[in-house]
Amino acid sequence: MLTDEDGKTEATAEGNGMIDAACAAIAEATGVRGRLLDFNVSSVTGGRDALGDVVVQLEADGLKASGRGVATDVVEASARAYLNAVNKVVRLREQHAEQREHEVGP
Repeated sequence: MLTDEDGKTEATAEGNGMIDAACAAIAEATGVRGRLLDFNVSSVTGGRDALGDVVVQLEADGLKASGRGVATDVVEASARAYLNAVNKVVRLREQHAEQREHEVGP
């Protein structure tokens, strides 16, 4: 479930594993469909309750953004990283739209 200024949005999806399904559900809920260029998982801490650190790079509509997520569950960390990258893509889209509005031409 995602929350924005319009309220809450829920989506479900299937994928090739839990991480793929989580990313597909985020894409469904946000409408941002992209291609995952890079996916990196590493450990922040040691032990049984180690934190997983996930960094992704996403390309959508010609825009590239990276995202990072940290959690004890690698699926949750992956979803956080993917959503972080999606949010950056949305902000980049808005910036590009504003720039086009201010362009002066014949």
